[in-house]
Amino acid sequence: MNKKIPTPLAILIILLVIAVIIGISLWLCQKEETENIACTMEAKLCPDGSYVGRVGPDCEFAFCPDAPQWSAIKQAVANCEVESVWQTHDRTVRAKLKNGEELDAVEPELDDVIDLAIAAEPQCGEILMGTE
Repeated sequence: MNKKIPTPLAILIILLVIAVIIGISLWLCQKEETENIACTMEAKLCPDGSYVGRVGPDCEFAFCPDAPQWSAIKQAVANCEVESVWQTHDRTVRAKLKNGEELDAVEPELDDVIDLAIAAEPQCGEILMGTE
């Protein structure tokens, strides 16, 4: 019988090929998990009569606008009581008043608080603004 026993170099090459195949497979699986997810086109009716859709990686409904708190923020901006405003992509807004108090709300449309702050500048001076 003429059997050839693999040499150490051949075994090393085989193991290297197997390791590369496993590495590529794992990389492809991980890449598929991080791709964007499409949310269903559902709408939720909010107490103020507006509707919000699903957002984010978990496809949860966006926050409903908080009418009383949003009104308080708008009034504070109009009265020049606001030192700074901050908004997030889900329309959550935080206004820091000059007296140190903070007001939180959900703005009806993205950038509404920014538009309010810019409109108040001639009367109130610059309001610090931040967004994510």
